[in-house]
Order: sequence, then structure tokens, then C-alpha cells
Amino acid sequence: MRGEAAAKCSAASLRLLEPAVLLLACGIFVGAIWANMSWGRYWGWDPKETWALITMLVYSVPLHRCFIPFLRSPRSMNIYLALAFICVLMTYCGVNFFLGGMHSYA
Repeated sequence: MRGEAAAKCSAASLRLLEPAVLLLACGIFVGAIWANMSWGRYWGWDPKETWALITMLVYSVPLHRCFIPFLRSPRSMNIYLALAFICVLMTYCGVNFFLGGMHSYA
């Protein structure tokens, strides 16, 4: 039963992951266009921009799981995705409160 639950959770996570990565990539792309109009450059290597890119890359890894033997197991996929959520927390909380830059609000 445990393996079946892990497989269902992994399958549901992957179904949700595909549009999430697509929307994150679109957000970064649209943000770059907006930054060019506002600041005259597409990318400034600000911590918020960089961590958004890191988050997108970390969440893109499971979409290529056929090339990564470690992520073929549903259990390891679920563990990876749970740990990947740390990137989201860093992008939101860590950058806003601990790192400086144009996007810090603290």
C-alpha cells in the first residue's frame, strides 16, 4: 500500500509540475521584458531574479527524470520535490528578508 500511495503522489506531483514550471518560465520571461522597459536591461543578476531562475531549474530536473536514475523511484521523486520546496521558501522569504537588492522588502 505504501508504494502505491507514493506512486500516486508522484504522478499527481508530476502532473502539477509541468504547468507550474511553464508558468514560472513565462513569469521570468515576462519579468525580463518588463525590466528592460523599466530599467533598460533584461537581467540584472539581482538575488530575487537569480533565485527565481534557480527555482525554475530545480523544478525542471524532475521533468527530465528519464535521464536521472535516482528520480525514477516514486519515493525518491517525492523526497526531491519536498526538498525542492526549500528553493521556493528561499526565493520568497530568504531574498526578501536576508538578502539585499532591488527586490528586498525588509
